[in-house]
Amino acid sequence: MEKKESIMFPSIMPSSISLSRFIDYQRNDFGSEEELQSLIANLFYHPEVKASYFCEHGEQWDSLLSEAVRQDEVLIEKTENFFFRHPQASGFINIEVRDDKYEFEWQREVAEAGPMYSRSTLVLSAHKRLSLETWQKIHMEDEYREMKLAKDFQYDVFLSYSSANSSEAGQISNAITNSGKKAFMAEKDIQPGHDFEEVIRMALKGSREVWLLVSPSSIKSEWVTTEWGAAWALEKKIVPILFRSDVSSLPDRLKRLHCVDFHCYNDLINSLSSNQK
Repeated sequence: MEKKESIMFPSIMPSSISLSRFIDYQRNDFGSEEELQSLIANLFYHPEVKASYFCEHGEQWDSLLSEAVRQDEVLIEKTENFFFRHPQASGFINIEVRDDKYEFEWQREVAEAGPMYSRSTLVLSAHKRLSLETWQKIHMEDEYREMKLAKDFQYDVFLSYSSANSSEAGQISNAITNSGKKAFMAEKDIQPGHDFEEVIRMALKGSREVWLLVSPSSIKSEWVTTEWGAAWALEKKIVPILFRSDVSSLPDRLKRLHCVDFHCYNDLINSLSSNQK
């Protein structure tokens, strides 16, 4: 077997050194939408990093990247030719010949071995950057709003019930507490000497959801009606829990809400925990 000698590079002391960050892409690097979105994310979040796409001269670009360029999402800042695969390292090296003369003999060997590649510098278009910045702003505002609400909410659940069903309401309250969530139950949380109406009002405002224990007694309770009416005005999520009742006994405004049977309240608690993760 013929033994090929390694190409020797001259030892040269540079007059200056500059540092830069770059990432190189090659043909077939964008075979899926996820890979293309990864490029767009890199261009958006790291504009200081130079992104280059190398393609063998005469070959077609990846179709997804070509479509992104056609849709004006990704721009080609410039395209340079005369790049070749580096013989001793990963990546590419630029070798330009002038009048069939090479600065070094190893350059001739690399260039004549070929193939030649083109390097295109990729940047994000102004309109794509603007759309991503808008999305980012909305996303950050939503996250801030959720964080603020989470901070403002003192309770996960406000339990509205008739005093005749204190035992059943207590079961639900204990189960919520055991799941790691916080429930407001008037019988437990209102202390002697407190302003009853004011505590109820603040608890309603500070709760994520209102669970209404529907029973023959609560349907007739003026106070329970006042509580769920206030919850409705505050645009709280109201969940009717049916105890010895059915949907037909609900006021018209509540009939269109999804109801849960009392014996299934644990499923409701599990759903509460999942939705707030």
